[in-house]
Amino acid sequence: MGAETRELGEAIRAARMRKGLTQEALSELLDITPIHLKNIESSRRKPSVPLLFALMKLLDFSVDALVFPERREGGVIHTDGLTEEESEAVERLVDVLRRKSRD
Repeated sequence: MGAETRELGEAIRAARMRKGLTQEALSELLDITPIHLKNIESSRRKPSVPLLFALMKLLDFSVDALVFPERREGGVIHTDGLTEEESEAVERLVDVLRRKSRD
């Protein structure tokens, strides 16, 4: 399996643990077997799309950073629909917040 699948399994496992759920408890909530969940977390199997959405909802996590690794760095802010003046104001605000977080 590729790095993305490993990262997905690790992300699911970490999110489950943050919620304080055992594999058995989570698999029951998802109506799957604990072995199936174990195989997903260990990257031996990929979850189906509906199962992935159920995992995201139950565990309050997103696969955004796994699917779009470029967003890990500084994040992406969409300014579609903003005026040029509003877009510039958002950019200035982001610059100020980034400088503040580095200090």
